Amino acid sequence: MFKRAAAASTILISIAGAYLYGVISHRDRLPPFPQILWIKNHLFPDRIGFSDTRGRIEIPCASLRGGRTMVALAFGQSNAGNHGETLYRPAKPVYNYYRGRCYEAADPLLGPTGDAGTVWTRLADRCIRSGLYDRVLIIPIAVGTTTVSEWAPGGYLNRLLVQTIRDVSSLGLTITHCFWIQGQSEDSVGEIGSTAVRDRYIERFTAMVKGMRELGVRAPVFVAISTISHKGFNPAVQEAQRMLVNPALGILPGPDYDDIMKNPNNRWEEVHLSHQGLELATHAWLKALTSERIRQ
Repeated sequence: MFKRAAAASTILISIAGAYLYGVISHRDRLPPFPQILWIKNHLFPDRIGFSDTRGRIEIPCASLRGGRTMVALAFGQSNAGNHGETLYRPAKPVYNYYRGRCYEAADPLLGPTGDAGTVWTRLADRCIRSGLYDRVLIIPIAVGTTTVSEWAPGGYLNRLLVQTIRDVSSLGLTITHCFWIQGQSEDSVGEIGSTAVRDRYIERFTAMVKGMRELGVRAPVFVAISTISHKGFNPAVQEAQRMLVNPALGILPGPDYDDIMKNPNNRWEEVHLSHQGLELATHAWLKALTSERIRQ
């Protein structure tokens, strides 16, 4: 009897330990989480992102061509995906592009990782209410826990980026805005030093945008300041993201997510946006878009 109880206790403790380590490995990108994620994403790229189309209302993508339509590509990592605290359903004509089809938009959006809320549905509604656009099509392809190198040429997500751009173009749709939120998974200093981290980020991002331009994307690329992880903020990547802004190249400043997240009340799950944070980020994105209109 004692041996059975001891064996049962050992099994329970092992399960609990494995679960706790799984949580920590996900948070800190410790083995085996990066390896498992790498294998899953590379072997099953079609399974990346939220994909449940049940209850979604499809519309012809061709009906969204031209006019005062914002066609926004949203990419990067978790804060560009479905990882916000609260869900939102737009009241205005807001749509969600997903694998060659278009649907009425609602959180969680089809395409990016996560199954919670996003800033894009809120922003789209505000853009229409403010009179900037009559309707908005969101093209969300963000993947949580990813690096800029994985989106740049040679990275496995660059294939997703390139194919998405090509597919959207084949439907006669023109991307009008690109929203980039990424930086939380980058090294802070590591063995190469903060200056090298900064320069490497700029190099990879520039190569990524160059590839997009070669595919015909002329839309401005808005770069958010977004580096917070459970280790804190990343000054080297913050500097890189600020240095990337160059209106002559169509690279414009987005919101400062790090500044928003300095207030713990704006955070959810430590590194994502709470309901309050989502509202603040929405306002900041709208301000960035309004500033773009003034520059024009």
